Amino acid sequence: MGQQPEVKVLDPKLEERGDGNRIPHVYPGNTLCLYRPRKQEWTERKYIAETLVPWTSLWLYYYEIWQATGEWMGGGEHPPEKIREHRAATVTKA
Repeated sequence: MGQQPEVKVLDPKLEERGDGNRIPHVYPGNTLCLYRPRKQEWTERKYIAETLVPWTSLWLYYYEIWQATGEWMGGGEHPPEKIREHRAATVTKA
């Protein structure tokens, strides 16, 4: 089995609003939180062009709204802090 894909915005760099709140729906390293891996919303059998590309576009749309208003309108679930910490440790080991 392959790994789960990770999506990052390289340019322009994602920025916090300056109000002390982190960028919502990102993992460490600002990897976008686009789907719930445990619920298998994305699998190797799904086309990236039909899943990750539109999900990324939608994430960016909601990111721009968040930048303007401070409210994340895109719904979804925030990963629990333990998962964020685990992913951070995994990313730094790689």
